[in-house]
Amino acid sequence: MGRESDRLDLTHLPALAIDDEGNQDPDDAISVDGERVWVHVADVAHLVAADSELEQEARARGANLYLPERTIHMLPPAVTEQLGLGLQERSPALSFGITLDAEGAIADVLVQPSLVRVQRLSYAEADRRLEQPPLSELAAVAERYRARRLAQGATEIDLPEVNVRVQDGEVVIRPVERSGARALVTELMLMAGEAAARYCQARAIPIPYATQPAPERIEQPAGMAAMYAYRRLFKPSRSLVGEPSRHFGLGLDAYTRATSPLRRYSDLLVHQQLRAHLQGAEPLTAEQVSRRIGEAEQGAMTARRAERQSNLHWKLVHLDRNPRWSGEGVVVELQERKAVLMIPPLALETRIRAKSDMALDQRIPLALAEVDLAQGECQFRVRG
Repeated sequence: MGRESDRLDLTHLPALAIDDEGNQDPDDAISVDGERVWVHVADVAHLVAADSELEQEARARGANLYLPERTIHMLPPAVTEQLGLGLQERSPALSFGITLDAEGAIADVLVQPSLVRVQRLSYAEADRRLEQPPLSELAAVAERYRARRLAQGATEIDLPEVNVRVQDGEVVIRPVERSGARALVTELMLMAGEAAARYCQARAIPIPYATQPAPERIEQPAGMAAMYAYRRLFKPSRSLVGEPSRHFGLGLDAYTRATSPLRRYSDLLVHQQLRAHLQGAEPLTAEQVSRRIGEAEQGAMTARRAERQSNLHWKLVHLDRNPRWSGEGVVVELQERKAVLMIPPLALETRIRAKSDMALDQRIPLALAEVDLAQGECQFRVRG
């Protein structure tokens, strides 16, 4: 599997790695060949073997740590330079070939070590090409798959998100746009995750399945306030080794994370299990997989907590440097004396004194009142 001669040559298919502008670790790409969609993923397990020093360090870190001022990688940058899709003329990949039936369900899955020739695109560039092949064909497949997920109870919650970066000392906050290209990539990555899960389930290959129980009540919320309230009912997703269990939010009965092995340890572990199977070797046992996932989740949780705290800090720095900031907040919750507002351009929650005439989803004009960097807090007032 490691030699180029052992790999399926897919370099004749246009393969597109679509990411945010400035992304430094492209680990997935997409292409289409007739009825079959290919999701190509960087073949990290080709270099990072189970229990190697690289694997043990990745396990301890759990995931990349994305801070506004820098990225601390799970794996050495040299691994990304060698394996990142589109960073070399030809890239080794683990490719998932998927066909859907008329209802959008997965009908067939191929898992192949491959060679691909990848072109990198930003989401903005991909959006301009959505009406042209191959993106138009991929978008049609993605929409069919999304329709099936929604029919199976998937929930779409659209709350504001921003990307926070520190560039040359300046804090740059950009909204994450819900574009057609972003939706297309999301669906195809979910499709690859379901395909990997079903492939492993059918062959009794132990992997960590991502699961999420249903909330106490099930809704299809409309409006920011309803989505905010519904999200708070969600129970956290968790990893389960053994038989797959339903992931409520995604509307999938079997799912694993398999498309970001450069960034997440759990994805790398799935790839190592698939690699062992494809080579005719013995995969890790369910007990070994569970132990490794347990170790990695500690590092991943620490990374997520650090990302949240760092993003908040730099948002406050931005506000502190812009004391005359003004904008709008959307009322997402009404309490007895306080109203919770979401400020979309900052993806930031705040609380102000509630008034009797306030309503959910009402837009309230706000001005910055105070920033306390030491306490990690800020206050806003209603603009008159």
